[in-house]
Amino acid sequence: MRKFILLVLLFVSFTVFSYKVRFEVYVPENTPKDSKIYISGNFNNWNPEDEKYQLIKAEKYYFLDVELSGTIRFIITRGSTDTSEKIEKYRIARIGKDGIRIIVRVKGWLDMMGKIELIENFYSPELDNRRNIIIYLPPGYDKGNESYPVLYMHDGQNLFDKDTAFVGIEWEIDETLDKLINNGEIKPIIVVGIYNNADRLSEYSPWYDPNYQQGGKGDKYIEFIVKTLKPFIDKHYRTNEKINYIGGSSMGGLISLYAVTKYSIFSGAIVMSPAFFFGGDKIFECVKNNPPTYAKIYLDVGGNETNNLKFVKDVEKMYELLKQKNVKVKYIFDSEGKHNEAYWARRFPAAIKWILEDVK
Repeated sequence: MRKFILLVLLFVSFTVFSYKVRFEVYVPENTPKDSKIYISGNFNNWNPEDEKYQLIKAEKYYFLDVELSGTIRFIITRGSTDTSEKIEKYRIARIGKDGIRIIVRVKGWLDMMGKIELIENFYSPELDNRRNIIIYLPPGYDKGNESYPVLYMHDGQNLFDKDTAFVGIEWEIDETLDKLINNGEIKPIIVVGIYNNADRLSEYSPWYDPNYQQGGKGDKYIEFIVKTLKPFIDKHYRTNEKINYIGGSSMGGLISLYAVTKYSIFSGAIVMSPAFFFGGDKIFECVKNNPPTYAKIYLDVGGNETNNLKFVKDVEKMYELLKQKNVKVKYIFDSEGKHNEAYWARRFPAAIKWILEDVK
């Protein structure tokens, strides 16, 4: 009799305590159209291509009706561990009744996302100081032997992470590049973000500005990039040493334009909302005497950057000067644009697509 009761209890535990669950999975726009989407978890021995857990494609999402129970741990895959969603560990759900809907939004796929590396306290002999360097490597970097162009960008802490960005707003460079690269809109590229420091105004201008009582270290800062940082990046990463770009916003735009007038190793510059006023307008004389005719210049400004109309007029003036000097330049006026990371992030896709359009 006791054996009979035990068997009944075991039977009940394996039947009654399985509940009907629906998974609804939303995938990124760049997911290949022919993808098969699976659920892999502790309920199927983490099999990444279990046909029993293959989802059905609907108009806007993928779905699957199954029976599960208890605490489940799972991830979404496209059929292998290499093509699973990018997630810190796994997802968790607790199943204790019928009719539970588990809605999942996949942010990105491992094989379609770049990765970020951080080098802490990188030393500059030119400036005798240290700073962090943050590096974006494009999707597929670890799988092949291709060499990539490099874009050096200032204010590195604002590029990839809202936790380190000024007022918590980042440029979203990694998300933007992942999307453009996976959609075939640009060739893959490495981005090297150079953190700023308390000496930012001085390092981002080669000219001293008496109004701010800063400036004058710009030459040494660019020498640091060219003579110390670039050789390090070329040695430790698969770069195309002959194709390099530089870019930034505000003071970072000023020093980027200056850099291409001084060093022909830069094939182009992204110059956003540039602070051309800093240093007494000397950037105009610099460009007039050393026009970067070998480089492409992306130049932009917003209509709501500042109440000082000279800020916008300076950018328009520089655009005319660059055209006059036969420099290949693209100029964008963003009528809504303000002087902050959100607007620079919004304009970055247009900038990088134009800068890289000739890269084979």
